[in-house]
Amino acid sequence: MQTLDIARQTSMELKDESQRDCCTAYKLLNTTLFSILTKPDSTDPYRPMLSSIKDLLPIQTSAIYHYAMDDSQATLIASNGDISNYGLSVQNYARSLEHARSSSGFWYCADNQPNLLVKATRINCEASVEYAVLVLICESAQKVRETRHQVVEILAQGFADVICATRLAQVNHRRALQQERATISRELHDSLAQSLTYLKIQASRLQSIFKNGMTENQRDSSEVELVIQELRGNLKVAYRQLRELMTIFRLTMNGENFNQAIEESIAEFGKRSNIVFELDNRLGSDELTTDEEMQIQHIIREALSNTVRHSHAKRARVMLHQDHDHCIQISIEDDGVGIDQMQRRAKHHGLIIMQERSQTLNGKFTVEEQSSGGTKITISFKPQKLVQLVQQVPRSSKAMADAGND
Repeated sequence: MQTLDIARQTSMELKDESQRDCCTAYKLLNTTLFSILTKPDSTDPYRPMLSSIKDLLPIQTSAIYHYAMDDSQATLIASNGDISNYGLSVQNYARSLEHARSSSGFWYCADNQPNLLVKATRINCEASVEYAVLVLICESAQKVRETRHQVVEILAQGFADVICATRLAQVNHRRALQQERATISRELHDSLAQSLTYLKIQASRLQSIFKNGMTENQRDSSEVELVIQELRGNLKVAYRQLRELMTIFRLTMNGENFNQAIEESIAEFGKRSNIVFELDNRLGSDELTTDEEMQIQHIIREALSNTVRHSHAKRARVMLHQDHDHCIQISIEDDGVGIDQMQRRAKHHGLIIMQERSQTLNGKFTVEEQSSGGTKITISFKPQKLVQLVQQVPRSSKAMADAGND
């Protein structure tokens, strides 16, 4: 963003009053930019800015237009008053920008409209040539330009930055929504859809038995009973998976961040049992991708569910941190009776789920008995953001070397 640079350049040149106005203009634009980046779905970030200009400049009305060379005319984005009498002049001025050569911006004062002041500033975008056009209606356009041109300069550049930031925030917001929807779709496929497919197979088996004419001998009755037991068991699994998915999606959508979602999960399982849960989370708020956060939530909730149902523990602890190699380390341990060896050999369903999700993270999954009693589950993986950063370093080094050779 270029607004801060302009404010710094002008601050040494201006008198005290003008300096204060320039600083106020910069603070206004900085607040607006922050609001756009944190709330990309904001409907109109421009109108509050236009209203605040009256506190900085002696004007009656202001407006902001967007003009691209590919368009036939400039588009009015927002205004805080009626500027219909000046629309034709603004459009003619915007079209004249096609022949402009400077990228720093252009002034316009109409001889037949002495109260119209227009300032165009190039928008920093690679795709096309675009301008933010700031329109000010004041008592004397020439006087404002002569005495307050630095403030107008900051505001005009600021509006160009705001247009660019709004576009970027909307693109990022759209990508985040697409990634979130893709994650939800994948979660439904990997868990609930597979369970429902298995139920469909079992239902077909049961239908086949009746279709072929079930006799009353012991063998047919045993087979029917076995299929019904498997149906009932898998229905319970599907229901539990659905409940877990709904819970995790609720925490993901409503929680402020990943760390809060983990805290709420532990609090939830604490209410379900008499186990005292402890959380030691040393991860930052921006170290994991959305998919990694979702997988970790699933693993932790599955581990806590097993702890509550099978461990007979009094205390349990969940730890998340990053080691000296920047790998993410997650451990869930308890002081219960440990994992039954028959369950381990039979590949207990919950352990399979956690192991598969660890593999999705390209991580290592281990289960071990603790010497003091109880079970410890550990997951270790390299976060994608770190992997991507490491991959970028050689490219950056090569680019610097090439630049040096030039």
